[in-house]
Amino acid sequence: MTEEYIMMQDIIQEHKERIQNIKKYYPYFKLADNSLLQWKEGKYACLDMGYITMAVLRFFIDENNLKDKDVTYEEYESFIHTILVRDFLLMISEEEEKELCAYLFDKLLNEGKPFSFDYFDPKDHQKKSIRMKLIESRIVDSILFYRITSDAIEFYLDTKEIKEESSISVEQLLLSKLIDTQNFKGGIEVVKRINREVTKLKLRRNEVLAVLSADIFEGKKVYEAYVNDITKWFDEEQRLFKKNSELIEKALEKAELDKKGKENARFFAMMDEIYTLELEIKKAMYKHSELLSLCTSLQLQVDEIVKKSKLSTLRNSFDFFHAMNKMMENDNVEAMESLILPLFQLNIKKQFSLAQTENLISMKGEDQEETEKVSAGEEVAYVYEDELEDQRISNNFDLIVGILLEKLMVEESFSLGQFNEELTEKFGEKVLKNADYYTFLVHMCQKDLYSVKEIREKPDTFFEEIIHEILQKENEYDGISFRLIRKGEETIKITEMLEISDIQFEKVKE
Repeated sequence: MTEEYIMMQDIIQEHKERIQNIKKYYPYFKLADNSLLQWKEGKYACLDMGYITMAVLRFFIDENNLKDKDVTYEEYESFIHTILVRDFLLMISEEEEKELCAYLFDKLLNEGKPFSFDYFDPKDHQKKSIRMKLIESRIVDSILFYRITSDAIEFYLDTKEIKEESSISVEQLLLSKLIDTQNFKGGIEVVKRINREVTKLKLRRNEVLAVLSADIFEGKKVYEAYVNDITKWFDEEQRLFKKNSELIEKALEKAELDKKGKENARFFAMMDEIYTLELEIKKAMYKHSELLSLCTSLQLQVDEIVKKSKLSTLRNSFDFFHAMNKMMENDNVEAMESLILPLFQLNIKKQFSLAQTENLISMKGEDQEETEKVSAGEEVAYVYEDELEDQRISNNFDLIVGILLEKLMVEESFSLGQFNEELTEKFGEKVLKNADYYTFLVHMCQKDLYSVKEIREKPDTFFEEIIHEILQKENEYDGISFRLIRKGEETIKITEMLEISDIQFEKVKE
């Protein structure tokens, strides 16, 4: 009885949620069931409405979400023209094609009404209606634009028609739309799907290693394809995760502001969904970091396997027994030719050249050998690699510190960004890609206050020793003191992948 009660409770409690999951498939089957037999007396019965629906959805996903632009009717019409000619080989007049495109689009929009169906809710003991759209429209500057709905994106993702490496990015875009519409529960499911896709990619690592163990050449191809799949979307994923995290923060702020006038139960339920979604996104970001670490370790393993494979191919002996078994398995006697011919070509006879006899007779004895005279040459001075490195670092530091002191002579205050512009103007963009520049910043940030007077008397750090060496040559910098103010929250973008915290330089009067 208890088991039966639990079963019935599951049926009742979960029915509404199951219907919500089913609803996204309803428009497709309703459209696919319409075989165009009734329109124009079956003239276009060769067209598959199900295929056209899927193609149009993918077209809208690419335009709306991947390219981040709305679609006009003319763009849709051009896409349908390609489908009709390329896939269905349909050659009709321009007027007929325009009429057909309008009819198909009208079907996809369901004549401007949502797709709807009724279902019975056992919990409330009444019939309810489900409504959804595939495509929605809006007017901007008197131009009508179209966008795909989140329900349609979710349906398309469930069909697994998008390639694996791009499906995660599309899921991210769907997540952004769900957060915007405050559908946090749906967003949680999307992040879980993202995590499942990342888990699949992590498991593919073991498949790559298995192929490498069996066939090194095929394994290299599989490994390269695997790495390419991951690196294609990884940078984009990090940007989208940051964007979605910011959307969640805004949603939390908005929920707090809208708390008044709402039911407490609904407010707390929504806050719980937001926090759960935020936790799932943090898990997803951690999984992405794990995946990147696995890729790095996989590269080391692949290099090791390839190295061992190369060494194993260099055999120091030949196994005749193994070769004979191979020939027997392949039933190929002709292969013996490559083994036997070298044996018939051995040159075992040794001859002594008569020309060497004269050399033996005329050869001087040890007592007649002339000693080699070694003249005392100049002593060679060797310069080691570490000495070259030290010299390079010292020269680079002298240039950078020199420019810093010159700028302090002219300006009372300036930022690290302005200092970088000065360096770039003198040495070009490459100076910000030089590792010595960042070593300079690390050494400089060891202290907050620098006084030329104190440095001249006693330099304490490596950075101060560089200034001290410059002061030995120049006296114009006497009396300069400056302070470093670190701005941890403000960053300077150096490259697409690199940002550093800003620093404010301020001259101090002694």
